[in-house]
Amino acid sequence: MLLKLLEQEPLGRVARILASHLVSACPRCHKAPIKSVFEEARHDQSSFCWRCHPDRLATRIFLKRVLKLNSFRFQRFSSNPLYTRSVVAWLSGISHFGVSRPQPTNPPIAIVWNFTYQCNLKCVHCYQDSSSEDDPIKNSKELSTLEALQTVDILAKSGCGSLSFSGGEPLVREDFFEVAKRTSDRKLLCTLSTNGTMIDHDIAEKLVSVGVSGITISLDSLSSSFHDEFRGVNGSHAKTLSGIEACAEIGKFKELIIATTLTNKNLNDIPGLIELASEMGATRMYVSRILPVGRGKALRHFDVTSEDRKRILKELAKEFVSYAQTGENIPVMTRGMTYFAPQCAEISNNQIFPISEIVVGFEKRHREILGNSAANLFKRFSEYAGGCATGLTYCGLSPEGDVLPCAPATNIHLGNILTDGLKNIWINNPILRSVRERSHVKGKCGKCTSKLICGGCRVTAYGESGDWLSSDPSCPY
Repeated sequence: MLLKLLEQEPLGRVARILASHLVSACPRCHKAPIKSVFEEARHDQSSFCWRCHPDRLATRIFLKRVLKLNSFRFQRFSSNPLYTRSVVAWLSGISHFGVSRPQPTNPPIAIVWNFTYQCNLKCVHCYQDSSSEDDPIKNSKELSTLEALQTVDILAKSGCGSLSFSGGEPLVREDFFEVAKRTSDRKLLCTLSTNGTMIDHDIAEKLVSVGVSGITISLDSLSSSFHDEFRGVNGSHAKTLSGIEACAEIGKFKELIIATTLTNKNLNDIPGLIELASEMGATRMYVSRILPVGRGKALRHFDVTSEDRKRILKELAKEFVSYAQTGENIPVMTRGMTYFAPQCAEISNNQIFPISEIVVGFEKRHREILGNSAANLFKRFSEYAGGCATGLTYCGLSPEGDVLPCAPATNIHLGNILTDGLKNIWINNPILRSVRERSHVKGKCGKCTSKLICGGCRVTAYGESGDWLSSDPSCPY
């Protein structure tokens, strides 16, 4: 593959120069060639420029060859802000970091914003230590509405592709809808992670009206008793189910995702939860694990054994591969267990596995634009975008606007987006620079043949050892 050749010097220097040229504004028309190509493909106004016309022509040919899309699909690709911003960020990443596996982008494509410290529940595993009890000191640190809107503008101007609101519970903040609308108005993919207890039919409609494209709701058990115990508030299970039903009934979200945290108390509920999620109209399900950060540090007694984790991962991988092959039921994936990808690859003879824990190409939203070529497209770039995305294509943001290596790494503040700038932090912060070097990962993760599509969960490695590059101790293989 051409990209592998460009990893080697002196071709690497040539790749950086060319990538920089394609994302830099033409001195005559003041547009970057790559952006002009996308404008022309979607038939936006893009005047002829004799100076950068050869660059535009070469870029168009290059993109079509790399993406392997016909003119119709390329036009649809060019009309999707998330795709186009991802390509620009990828090229900008090459210009700053060179070609590497995995490939850092510039800026991060995805941001998960812990929008508030406030929450109406008291989840025992909360990585941010959020609470329903009023905490004037914590709450006073949160960005004001004006600052939150400015933050969205910065992310959009920087070229980020998606912004996911998390928490705490984002819906506790009355200005959430205003900030979410600014997010979608700025052409950022806007999604929400919520406990679902505050959602009824009217709230679901309002979420759609401000541009929330996808929603993830946490449901941890078929049993109300365990879910309520785990989430810290009696009655939360029933309210969560009601919230899921409200979102499914309006049928307007592009994605409705059910998220379950795996423990030794709900291990046997997983098959039933997958069935329930499908019956309720979910488009996807995530199974995550308790991370050793925040209140999760004190919950090792809830963790599953290595043998149980192997067993459940194999079952989930079979579900995932079956969905990819048949389209039946819903895709089931994991978060915080990057070793799920190699398990899927093994079962499918290296044909089917998730990328960065979030993308596979079989999703409806990708197939609608790219057709059946979506899965192959993502697979071709799997070694450049696979595994843990921390510091590569993704980072977190705290309620006060501080950049975090990963959303759960709430005690590692790398600089404030309003005062230090996202670009400066993303490119120059030593922690981010270190975690990008997957070739420097230690222990069994460093020796593993699957490290390019897995790499281990970096926040787990840090939470257990204090070293971002140590081996992921949660891996059961």
